[in-house]
Parts: sequence; structure tokens; C-alpha cells
Amino acid sequence: MGLIERLFGKTDNKKMEEFISAIFSAKKKQLEIKRHAIEHAIDIIAKTISKSEIQVYRLNSKTGKVQKEENDLEYYKLNIRPNVNETATSFFYKVIKKYLEEEEALIVCLNNDLYLADSFIASQNILLPKTYSNVQISDDQGNTIILNKTFTEEDVIHLSLKSSKVKETLDNYYKELGSLLGIASSHYKLNNLHKFRLKLPGTQPKLKDPTTNEEMTYEEYKNKITRGLFDEEDAIVLLSETFGLEKIDFGQGTTSDEWSKLEKKWSDKVAMSYNIPLDIFYGNKTDKSTSTNDFITFGIIPHLQIIEDSLNAKIIGVDDYLKGERIKINRFNMKHLDILESASSMDKLFSNGYSHNEINEFIGLPKTDEEWADKHYITKNYQNAEIALEGGDGNEGEE
Repeated sequence: MGLIERLFGKTDNKKMEEFISAIFSAKKKQLEIKRHAIEHAIDIIAKTISKSEIQVYRLNSKTGKVQKEENDLEYYKLNIRPNVNETATSFFYKVIKKYLEEEEALIVCLNNDLYLADSFIASQNILLPKTYSNVQISDDQGNTIILNKTFTEEDVIHLSLKSSKVKETLDNYYKELGSLLGIASSHYKLNNLHKFRLKLPGTQPKLKDPTTNEEMTYEEYKNKITRGLFDEEDAIVLLSETFGLEKIDFGQGTTSDEWSKLEKKWSDKVAMSYNIPLDIFYGNKTDKSTSTNDFITFGIIPHLQIIEDSLNAKIIGVDDYLKGERIKINRFNMKHLDILESASSMDKLFSNGYSHNEINEFIGLPKTDEEWADKHYITKNYQNAEIALEGGDGNEGEE
């Protein structure tokens, strides 16, 4: 028994089955459009965050100052190779995608390696630290394994989006999408299914089958006409002279232009939900556009703060955090900087006290292993800061 027969009972109306199939196809098309827009938004955010450097600042026991560490295991795991089979960029791309798609992501630490959990069971503790069991991990080839270990809070990095404004906006979007699907289905039905009006005469004559001469009910007569109208092959419809039949036209069928408009509407909604400017979302950003800064400020930094909080809580810990140690994600390398075009801006930074190596870090260049590269200068004459500040107010440099 086919799907239509199971849903509606046995029917000879092939046109009805075609109609239901068309409705399913329309819904599938709409869901594909919606899913494509969401995946595109997530891809933009994940690529932007995953390429950023995760900086580790630790207290140097020799100098007594907090400084950036680049030659330790923590930095290597976070920026180069979190585990034996993945690079940091691809690993954190998957982490951010899962975090945005499923509203949470769990990273587990096993033998000093970091792994993204495909699934897990979290305990229901509220006042005590949670534990995580039945943790499943996999590789890019689809191989999976369930780890025979219960992880504590100290062993995991748990990213959660459930309390964010993005999540609330998307929840409202999904509710609206359900309503749109219902409206679209009704519209499709009206536009694409032929309907007819059977005119009855003023009196109610008896109906007879023209071939058997047996009396028929009005329902039987209607069904007989319907089968002839919707037969896939050419057919002759016997219609009594006392009845008239008119086609009811509800308009044209759904066109590709309507699908395009619907796709644009949904894509705009998704871009707004993820705080992605439309020119970045659609890839038509111009050189004069300032939307990149808006995207980083509203679409990226809120997620960075969640990630940084989790990394600091689990990797740095409360005691070292209170000493000033930190994990930070570099915001400066999220957009392309042309060194020649940015020369005047870098010159201004240098004259306002930033060292040569600090500016190199901003633009993604390696440090210069020279003592002078860590010195700071002020005023437009690039005078040594210590000399310029002799006398107390720091305004004795030549203009």
C-alpha cells in the first residue's frame, strides 16, 4: 500500500498523489534554502574565528612580569596541533560549527591532546561540578570510538550558546519558519491544483449513468467526472446537458522568481540573527565598506568572549588568573591588512608608544630579536620615552 493510500484511503485520483508529492517537494525545497542560509552564516563565523591566534600570557618567574608565551606546549596545542591527527585551524573550525549548530560544544583533554566530542552525557549536578560520560569522538574518515572514561570539569572545555541573544533570535526564526511553511503549502495548493465548480440546475433531476441507464447519486456523478478530468490519458467526459462545469483559476503556479525572493528573505533573516552584515553575507563587500568592523564587533567578539572565558577557566585556572595570566584570542588578524596602505597608521602607533614588536604582532609578522625592537617611543620625533618623560610631564620633546 502506498503512502497516499495509507494517509487517505484507496483512491483512483492520480492527480491527488501528484499534488501531495509536489507539496512535499516544495517543503523540501524551502528547508534546503533555509539550511543553506544557516550553514553559510555558520561557515563565515567559523572560518573567521578558527584562523585567529590563541595567545597565552604567563607569569615569567625570572622577570616577575606576565608575558606572551609562544614556545610552550599550551601554545602549540591551541595553535598548531591539538591532537595527533588534526591541525588547530581545522579542529577549531569544527568546534565553532558544532557550537553554533547545536548550541554547545565539548572539548575533552585526553593524554594532553584535545578532542571534540560528537556526543556525550552530562550529569545533572547543579551545586557540584558536572561530569561527562559516554563521550564519543571521531576522525575525518568517519571512524568513531566511545571513550571509557568519565571526565570532570577540569578535563573539559564546555562552550554553551544557550543563554545568548543569538540563540533566542534563532528560536523565534524557527517558529516563524513553521508558520511560513504552512502558508506556503496552502498557497502552493491554491496555485497548482485545478478546481472546478459544478453548476446544478434549479430543479433536482434524477441522474442516470449514460452507459448503464442506472440512477446515480450526485456524489457518484461528481467522482465519475473527476476521474475523467484528471486522467493522465486523453479522455471524453460525459456531462449532462442540465449541468455546467467551470474551472476555478487561483493564479499561476510557483515560479523560480518567487523561490528567489523567498531565499533572499530567509537569508536576510539568518544574517541578522548571526549579526553578519549583508554585504559580507552575500560576498559583495566593497573596499569602502566598513561592515568588517561591525561584523567583528557584533558577530564575532561575543563568541570570542565565551571561548576566552572557557579557556581561562579550564587552562589558566583561578589562582593564575588572579596573578594576571590570561588566554586571549587575537582580534587583529581577523581582517586583511595591507602593510603599505596601513603604513601611516602604524607610524602613528609607533609614535604613541607601541614598540616595533608589538606592531609586528598586530599585523601578523614575526618578532625582531633585537633589544631596540622592544623599546617604546613617544611624540612624532620618535624620542626615547624615558628621555621624553624626564621632568615629569612628558611634554618636553621637540615639536
